Amino acid sequence: MSARYLSRFKFVILLLILIAGGLLAGCSRDTGTEPAAPIAVDRPNDESADVPAVNEPLVQMLPTPAASLSPPPSPTPAPTMTGDPVRAAIVATQTAAANPPTPPISASTPAPSLMSEPMPTPSGVYSWTLKVPILMYHYISEPPPDADVYRVDLSVAPESFRQQMAYLKDNGYTPIDFYDLSTAIVAQTELPEKPILLTFDDGYLDSYEVVYPVFQEYGFKGTFFIITEFVDSEREGYMTWPMIEEMAQAGQRIESHSRTHPDLATKSRDGLIWEILGAQETLAAHVGYRPRYFCYPGGTYNEETIQVLQELDYWGAVTTENGSWHGFNDRFEWRRVRMRNTTTIEEFQRLIDLEGAISGKKPG
Repeated sequence: MSARYLSRFKFVILLLILIAGGLLAGCSRDTGTEPAAPIAVDRPNDESADVPAVNEPLVQMLPTPAASLSPPPSPTPAPTMTGDPVRAAIVATQTAAANPPTPPISASTPAPSLMSEPMPTPSGVYSWTLKVPILMYHYISEPPPDADVYRVDLSVAPESFRQQMAYLKDNGYTPIDFYDLSTAIVAQTELPEKPILLTFDDGYLDSYEVVYPVFQEYGFKGTFFIITEFVDSEREGYMTWPMIEEMAQAGQRIESHSRTHPDLATKSRDGLIWEILGAQETLAAHVGYRPRYFCYPGGTYNEETIQVLQELDYWGAVTTENGSWHGFNDRFEWRRVRMRNTTTIEEFQRLIDLEGAISGKKPG
């Protein structure tokens, strides 16, 4: 066969192939048959994974459809206490941490005991005037070598103090407090046969280190008048709040001697309220009851001082004046018996002599 006829034969064969291919493609479109999946093309090693191959269909770049947005299942209820108690406790703790309860709002709890009690007043027109020695102590320690005359005069040696307390114990005296005295005056309640009141001004450290152990030994109680800001500032030589709180819990009486120990007779009304109410509230926060008795700093006061004490619901106050008889009408000027550095045991016996009075009352 010549070359010319051979070329024509190849052309016819190629044309038939093309016609047959076109007919097949048309049949595929008519019947809805999907084309075969494209063949993946290898990428060069240096090609980024984020770039598709040239011949790769773009549909492969779409992210996988998310799961249906149906609501999540309800949490499994916490097990009851009838199951594993440890597991229940854990679940309860987790639940409380996730949903903490709203704390209840309530009024502050008032201090116990005497916080809301009314002042003892006579039930009628009559009240007793009783003789009860109120002993006034300050330092129960030896004065330092450089002490001034006031420090020396206000100091009672620990040995002398113990001797005095032993005398009280051996001779039937019973220490009481101001609440006992007020009730006996207005309600005519009975006091012990030989009542006595022991007071200590200022809140010195020796009240805790010397007086308190002796009182524990003898079963005595005393009244300690505190200068609150001296304690707040932890002034050297004075008791601390933990000491005072311990004594109060043991039955010792803690009462007010002002905030800063000023001359109250020179204070304005606002200054008096700051000194008197401030000390009362501070003490109440520490001892658990509202102090009702006051000791005038340095023994100075005036009518306005007494008026403020009454308005602030104090029940009485003591002075530095000498005396042992006490009644309702003079309850803001009760007198005391001063204990000095020079007080001998013989003088002590004379100062506390009830002169025939029984339970503070005159015989008959």
